[in-house]
Amino acid sequence: MTDIAFMQAAADGMAALLYPDLEAVVHDVESGLIAHIANGVSKRRVGDASLITDMPELEKGQGVIGPYEKVGLNGRTQRSITIVARSSAGEVTALLCLNFDVTALAQVQKLLSGFATGIKLQARPEALFSGDWREKLNDIVEAVSARQCVRRSDFTRKEIMLVAVEARANGLFDVRSFVDYFAEYFDISRATVYNYLRAAPDTADAS
Repeated sequence: MTDIAFMQAAADGMAALLYPDLEAVVHDVESGLIAHIANGVSKRRVGDASLITDMPELEKGQGVIGPYEKVGLNGRTQRSITIVARSSAGEVTALLCLNFDVTALAQVQKLLSGFATGIKLQARPEALFSGDWREKLNDIVEAVSARQCVRRSDFTRKEIMLVAVEARANGLFDVRSFVDYFAEYFDISRATVYNYLRAAPDTADAS
């Protein structure tokens, strides 16, 4: 015998997890009525006729039907799936229908697709960034992070020293106030920056 109470709880849980975009409906096949609705958006009510026509998939013994798409209220697109509950004899006793509103997702997908295929990105104009020592420091940090397989937030003395070496090789420490910026960037003192520079090798190859 199908545990309708469990299916109702499952419907409530799924609808709560994916609120407000998921409607979950439990159909009692034996009575032909809707037994439960969670987050009802289709204006159906408990006790309404299920109005489920013959589904050939049920005759094939399928336990899950879908996902499939349909048009819901106000023309919104829904992606639906039906979970089948059967008795020990194999008779269909209840259905849990999950209707997920994908209209917003489809719009986002369309927007992202436009970004991906609309206008081809061009190479970064280096002339605009060549004088930006802040941008150059970011590039060095990213390179050290990738090379050492360490996130910037997890940089230790070793990684910061490597960054300092490359920054010095690129002339960044010749920029006025760069020492202050470097110290603030890594949340260390100016004295520590100078100590790193004195202790660091001449090249950034040492790792």
